[in-house]
Amino acid sequence: MSQWVSHLRAIAGPVVTAPPPVGPPASIERPFAAVVCGLSPGPPPDPMPPAEVGLWWALLQTDIEVDPLLEEPTDGSLWPHGRFTAIEVWTEAELCGLHALWGLARLRNRDDWARRAMTVRDWHLHNTQPDNATNRPWSLHVFLLGETPEAYHYAETLLHNAMVTTGRPELLSAWILLDSAKQLEAVVGR
Repeated sequence: MSQWVSHLRAIAGPVVTAPPPVGPPASIERPFAAVVCGLSPGPPPDPMPPAEVGLWWALLQTDIEVDPLLEEPTDGSLWPHGRFTAIEVWTEAELCGLHALWGLARLRNRDDWARRAMTVRDWHLHNTQPDNATNRPWSLHVFLLGETPEAYHYAETLLHNAMVTTGRPELLSAWILLDSAKQLEAVVGR
């Protein structure tokens, strides 16, 4: 895994010349930027957005209850596909939420959330394509930690998709890669 950490840092490093973009409170960008580089998130949205945005805010505020944000799995995914308008939107929300859930499991020492993250990862390995919806490498580290040829291929495809347009990731994707490197480093360092 240490080679992956170095590889992700080498790809993202030259792009990360500014903080990640910050959107409105109900967007994923605001809590993500606060988590990965310490930008002030400002007040959380009220009401708290569901799904992946709520999970990222929970990484910032320990009083946010995570379990209500995680619906009971109907098929192994985090959220039912019918909640989202298109498969592309749903897949990106799933992978973004999985990224946050993995961090929450570690931050709050919740083995049940870590098991759920692995179950969701494995479900996506068998049911979605990494190039199905997003050019953002959400959860790349979670797939690498699967340590199977299929999981490595999924992660490699996420990385490729983040770079396919210009040969390097755009700013938000570079920050996602740096966070994946940090998450991998935390696991390797154990």
